Amino acid sequence: MKTIITFLFLILPFFGLFAQNSSPLSEAEFEVHRTQIVGESYDSKRLIKAKELSDAQYLKVAQIEAIIKGFSLESNKLDYAKYAYSTTLDAENYPNLMGLFRLNPSKEALKSFLAKSEVPVVPKVAEKEALDSTEDALETEAVLEGEEETAVETESTRTSVNATTGPSPMDEQSFAAAKKSANEEPFESAKLRRVKQISAANYLLSSQVNELLELLSFESSKLDYAKYAYERTYDQANYAIVKEGLKHSKSKETLSNFLKDKPVQEYEVEKEIIKTSITANQPTTETTSTAKVMSFGDFVNAKNKIMSQTSDAKKLEEAKAVTDENKVSAEQVKAIVEIFLFEENRMEYAKYAYLKTTDPANYTIVKEVLEEGNHKLLEDYIKNVNKKAAENTLATGPSELSSEDFEALKQKLKGLALESHRLERAKTIVDRSKVSAMQVKQINALFELEETRLDFAQYAYTKTLNPEAYEIVRESLSESTSKYTLDRFIKEQTK
Repeated sequence: MKTIITFLFLILPFFGLFAQNSSPLSEAEFEVHRTQIVGESYDSKRLIKAKELSDAQYLKVAQIEAIIKGFSLESNKLDYAKYAYSTTLDAENYPNLMGLFRLNPSKEALKSFLAKSEVPVVPKVAEKEALDSTEDALETEAVLEGEEETAVETESTRTSVNATTGPSPMDEQSFAAAKKSANEEPFESAKLRRVKQISAANYLLSSQVNELLELLSFESSKLDYAKYAYERTYDQANYAIVKEGLKHSKSKETLSNFLKDKPVQEYEVEKEIIKTSITANQPTTETTSTAKVMSFGDFVNAKNKIMSQTSDAKKLEEAKAVTDENKVSAEQVKAIVEIFLFEENRMEYAKYAYLKTTDPANYTIVKEVLEEGNHKLLEDYIKNVNKKAAENTLATGPSELSSEDFEALKQKLKGLALESHRLERAKTIVDRSKVSAMQVKQINALFELEETRLDFAQYAYTKTLNPEAYEIVRESLSESTSKYTLDRFIKEQTK
């Protein structure tokens, strides 16, 4: 009997280990845990509570960062940073925690710890769920990175062009920079981690994988990376050349066995015939293109930056800034909406991002992450925006400036030394061409004085294609009195 009891005590910890939850916590669930941790009266109790959470749950680096910010003592911050590493979902982002430490010895201690530690292996269940929010974005990127050109019937010339399908391999300049950064890592484990990050964020050629393999010193690291990089290799049919980077015959045999059952995906260059007809008056050509959304790697970085903000309000602010600076797909908007804890912030961002989305026809998927009561509100908002945009287009004739012309005009404004000259030129722009509310906001960002921003915001209102979206121009004003004045002005104009 004693033997049985002893055996049970020995195996119980292992059951506890396997019971650890590898599914990522939602923002709402995490906030509950974080509140409980910071609610403890002493730093030592917060540390115990934080470790209990890491024992029971895999966490993202942004969540670990939020917990560390709740500690008062530098030693406890370092203790927990080390403790939580083995159960983090995105260990490649762990260096982001360096900025939380004030003392150089603490930074060096964490850096040394990471260099000596093996990269945590995330259970497949966690990997799948952690990537669910970005998996479709990756597929979207793969489609958008290819381009198609429509054939048009012609009477004279036929031109053959090459068009790639699927994702594009990493260009040489970007690869050279990434390779240099990996080579600068001081330790083998850090180099291995860095080359894996490069493969995770890009499609590489087999030859590029081979070059990164040469940066590693240990045969075990080389074999580990050779296996890891295959899935994101652009020309998998040429992967045999990667074996050249392995020294031992046993390693080469292991890699061959690993690849034996793997499917070979190759993104070929297809030939496509473009027909053009030239008449006595003008050439006739027809091409179709799709606006390119943020790349997978850029989107992951932007999403992590949003999640790293310390409050829901700051996350919303950062999300809007990201959306102002980039093209986003409906799927990416959906993934960002899921970050917010409060429903009103989810709804506000869903409305805000609609006008910046490259595929508004797919925007219904955003409703999936909103409460049911807000589905109809979002639908009504979209219908209203589309209706007003259509009415404005018919009523005003010319559409907004092309992005190329608008960027050129912004550069000219930036080149003017005096604020008054910039305002005068900006008014001339809107007198000559209809602009969007987003373009008004971007022009306003070029002014230094609040009174100039208010002046231009009022002047441009009646010359804007989509005044119903003028709320985004209001955000370019920093003082509440200016926003109030603009609101009064708009109200008078709409009487």
